[in-house]
Amino acid sequence: MVAAGQPVFVLAVDGDREVRIDLPEQDVGRFVIGMPVAIELWSRKGKVFPGTLRELSPSADPRSRTFEARVAFDNDDVGADLGQSARVVASGAAGNGVLTLPLAAVTAEGDERYVWVVNPADSSLIKTPVETGAYGAETIPVLSGLQADTWVVAAGTHLLREGQTVIPVDRQNRQIEMVAADTRSPADDAGTESE
Repeated sequence: MVAAGQPVFVLAVDGDREVRIDLPEQDVGRFVIGMPVAIELWSRKGKVFPGTLRELSPSADPRSRTFEARVAFDNDDVGADLGQSARVVASGAAGNGVLTLPLAAVTAEGDERYVWVVNPADSSLIKTPVETGAYGAETIPVLSGLQADTWVVAAGTHLLREGQTVIPVDRQNRQIEMVAADTRSPADDAGTESE
């Protein structure tokens, strides 16, 4: 005898597996979709398998204040069964090879995000579309659209326009000489002052 609305059994698709994790809100900005992670099943301690961050919730759970994320992996290698527990480790969390910018450097129009790049030849501005990761408390990872030696306007972006000439300045508002390749990180040093 089964009562109305009482589940009798649950079906699961026997296909790709993934690990569901919850990220604390103070660290979620360090994670980006596509970043590599390591997976260790609790039932097979000491054996580590590669995985990839496949999905990251855009909003926090209102009770736990954590962001749900899903990690994909090749189950032919791992051999995980449904319902098993796993540990996920992200070394450096979006640190290696991922550029980050201050939040104020990234502007959006509709669904498109862009930054203002300073042309080293004549100090003019170029509106450059970028693909970004999840917003952090103070920074945002840039997944594509920029090179590491690109000079980017870090503040006052809402006042700028395409082709405008600017004077690059550092954080102490001192004018700096633009060079194509500098030992400093442009995202850390460059601000602008309009002419």
